[in-house]
Amino acid sequence: MPARAASARDVMRPVGFVLREGDDAWDAAKRLFESGQTGAPVLDEGGRLTGVVSQSDVAAYLRELSRSAPDFYAEPDRDPIPARPAAAVGELMSRVLVQVPEDMPLAEVERHMLRRRVQRVLVVRDGALLGVITAIDLLNAR
Repeated sequence: MPARAASARDVMRPVGFVLREGDDAWDAAKRLFESGQTGAPVLDEGGRLTGVVSQSDVAAYLRELSRSAPDFYAEPDRDPIPARPAAAVGELMSRVLVQVPEDMPLAEVERHMLRRRVQRVLVVRDGALLGVITAIDLLNAR
């Protein structure tokens, strides 16, 4: 078994892509799906990190849409969502930014993620985004 990595820097991976608050949420969901990523950091128009959007955020939005859709079984010929409603990434994303410094020991990163109940943390240095660590990354580092 390989030696356990010492800090966040050792297991973080580069951010695949970032999204903007004004990006179309449907296009963002497609990018997440096609890239195999479960989430992406979100920047405002000034380039400041303001949130994270995940597949779970998209799923929650779709669940809410389905609640107001007509009953498919009662009206099978009616399209349940006739037009894709416009939605921006900023409407779906979580504004809770769970960040860790690059030199945080991995054991503390794990505890931080468990306490905050998140599947990913953003690795930062002086407020600048360096990378991301997911729960899977931590398992692979063991």
